[in-house]
Amino acid sequence: MNHFLKWITAIFFIAYPFIVGWSLSNGHFFAVSILLVMVGMSRLVFKSNALLWPLSMFAILCGGLSVMLNDHAWLKFYPVLMSLGALGIFASTLWRPPSMIERFARIMQPDLPESGVQWTRKVTMVWCGFFLFNAAMAWCTIVYAPTQIWVLYNGFISYVLMGILLLGEFILRKRHQRLNNNDEQFL
Repeated sequence: MNHFLKWITAIFFIAYPFIVGWSLSNGHFFAVSILLVMVGMSRLVFKSNALLWPLSMFAILCGGLSVMLNDHAWLKFYPVLMSLGALGIFASTLWRPPSMIERFARIMQPDLPESGVQWTRKVTMVWCGFFLFNAAMAWCTIVYAPTQIWVLYNGFISYVLMGILLLGEFILRKRHQRLNNNDEQFL
């Protein structure tokens, strides 16, 4: 059941902008607010990684404020906090190594060479910049755009931008390895 609940939670957060958009157009934001609180609480219970606790707390905060203040804007604010939370998590690993991307890289290559450590640190910095940009864009869609644009950006465009960043980093990494004569292969 624990594994099943984790999958449902992941699907919920991926589809979150579409769920919020549907709920706002059908007048059901209160139910989604309660659901956001419940899913946030379940992530606290089933996640053991303390680095991810702030993201769960943001879900509880936004859902709870939406209910208490009877204001759907808090549901729209959740992606802003998610990006800022991810920024905080990634940035904290720059001060307390290994960097977040190095942690991911060592899953595939435990004996990561020094050139790989330097590369992953730079990539972590790029991700920090992306999360800051994404938070700003998500906030702008709340303040300056209709709900449909908020859904489009937070439910589609931001994911496409993440994919472009992942693909771009992969291509640059392979190019970097090729230019350095593959002396120290990493990732």
